[in-house]
Amino acid sequence: MTLWQILVSYSLLVAASLSLLTYWITKKFVLKKMKRTIMKAEHNYQQQIATLQMQLSGKVNMLESMVEKLRLSNQELNRLNEIRAKFMSIVAHDLRQPLSSIQGFTSVLMMDNPQGVGNNDQTALNNILKATDNMNMLMADLMDISMIESGRFKMDAQPFNFNALLNDVITLQAVNAQKKGIFLQKCEYPAEVTVVADRFRISQVINNLIGNAIKFSPQGGCVEARFYVMNGMLTFKVSDNGPGLLHGEKGKIFQKFHQSDNDRTLKKQGWGLGLAIAQEIVNAHGGEIGVVSPGLGQGSVFWFTIPQQPAGSAPVQNAPAQGVAAPPQATALPAQENPQPQSRS
Repeated sequence: MTLWQILVSYSLLVAASLSLLTYWITKKFVLKKMKRTIMKAEHNYQQQIATLQMQLSGKVNMLESMVEKLRLSNQELNRLNEIRAKFMSIVAHDLRQPLSSIQGFTSVLMMDNPQGVGNNDQTALNNILKATDNMNMLMADLMDISMIESGRFKMDAQPFNFNALLNDVITLQAVNAQKKGIFLQKCEYPAEVTVVADRFRISQVINNLIGNAIKFSPQGGCVEARFYVMNGMLTFKVSDNGPGLLHGEKGKIFQKFHQSDNDRTLKKQGWGLGLAIAQEIVNAHGGEIGVVSPGLGQGSVFWFTIPQQPAGSAPVQNAPAQGVAAPPQATALPAQENPQPQSRS
């Protein structure tokens, strides 16, 4: 064997020995240290998980406690709502009978003394009748709200002539308009329109909107009522030149017991339920109700829209010229005395 071969063999042996030594050192020290580091990290990670689990368990217990409190609060709130609804129903129902008796006896007394319209007794009897009429309207609102909250507020949809209904309402509201000096205008529609809906409830909505417009309009003001039909939907609008509404109040005006505070000179009357009931009636017919007002001092336009007929029912027959609103052919009522304005409800 030559010297070169011996040197090569010796070099290979040394290299192999160094490799084995390096492997042994790495396994003995580096890998062992890495293993300890990994075990330590794993232990810390497990401790963190255990801590987070304990914190999560505490949060879950707290959340469960809050849910239980909320459930009990909801039960108590439902119980109080039931008591309130029953109370409202009892009050509205039981007070109507004595009010009817007061009205009856007052009418008898007025018939017994037909002459002397200007005397104090006759004036007092007239005031009693007006007060009982107002009380009856308040009781009717309470009855309606009670029926709405108990789910007994049902609509009786029957076909009727909407033009005739509006004429009837305008005739009744004309007296209030004349007393306050309001020009009540009805824009005639060129065709007779048949609507399948609850005639009494729709008249209740129209009376409320026109009545509120009259209450809020100043002496010598103008209230305009109009309607039109388009694409199977009837739209009714009442415009006035009263105090108007703030933009932020438009979302509250149809809430129960809400009354406008825009004009503090207005005398608060009623429960503030009229518009809330009107909204329930319109919604029950599958329609919408709303208000448009440019701002304070610029009047308001209250409107609602309902289908001419319920979905799936046979189409109603209307007179020709349907779908285009008529030119303003208004019926104006002259100004007279000026009573104290009232609150919108």
